[in-house]
Amino acid sequence: MRLEYRLDDDAADYPALWHYPDLTVSEVVCRMTCEFFIKDAQTYKVTLTTKDAKGDIIIYLNKEAFEDEPSQKYFDYIGLEFREMLEGGMQRVIESRDLFVHDDALAILHCDSIFIKGKEFHLDSREIDEDRKCYVYYGTYDNK
Repeated sequence: MRLEYRLDDDAADYPALWHYPDLTVSEVVCRMTCEFFIKDAQTYKVTLTTKDAKGDIIIYLNKEAFEDEPSQKYFDYIGLEFREMLEGGMQRVIESRDLFVHDDALAILHCDSIFIKGKEFHLDSREIDEDRKCYVYYGTYDNK
């Protein structure tokens, strides 16, 4: 399946940023599920996902003001991190998993909550960090 990322900029006629000519359906759906995308230490917010007349998937992006932290863990295959959102915009990694196929991330990324360390962890947002080869599931624990 073909995937393309474009800048969501009408004035510039939505320029293409990156092309992926042959991805699995699972990887494309995982990418479409994420609200944020990181590449080359730049964070982007997904504004729209669409399927064009040729059947290609297009994801539109806007640049975010903040950059990725280069000191974070890099994964050899496909990583999945769970990060707890804390007060003041802070966050912490509460669990990391090594995956070998995107199918393993697919169901998790579509969950509104998941049990981590014996407690229910509620989804805030998801990102794909292409630099580190991982998906990140941001959330919060119940305050019960």
